Amino acid sequence: MSKKLRNINLPKEILQGLKGFEDVFEDYVESEEYKELERKEYENSKVGEQYELQHFLEQENARLTSLEIFLTKKISLKTNFSQTEKLILLQIERKRVLKEKLFNEFKKLDSPLQKNLAQFFNSHFS
Repeated sequence: MSKKLRNINLPKEILQGLKGFEDVFEDYVESEEYKELERKEYENSKVGEQYELQHFLEQENARLTSLEIFLTKKISLKTNFSQTEKLILLQIERKRVLKEKLFNEFKKLDSPLQKNLAQFFNSHFS
């Protein structure tokens, strides 16, 4: 059996069944048609790799563009027009209002909070 036929990935049973056709296969493998077919398959595999590379580069370009916009526009807006102090003051005021409401509710002797606390302490400490 010729070396070229052994390089073809076929089971041994099929290769033995093709025993008389070795010359035909060798002629085909050496033909221009077969070489052209292999060349086209190789080029197609290269084209697939080029599309993957192009897709990666397009995604990387989009990522870098968004990063550039973030760093040049949004960060400068944040540093020049920061709302942090205003938000902190707003939250401090909300916290103060909630504390006042809670203490006012706690001061009432007939409030549900006072009743529940009294019941709790009486049941556990009496």
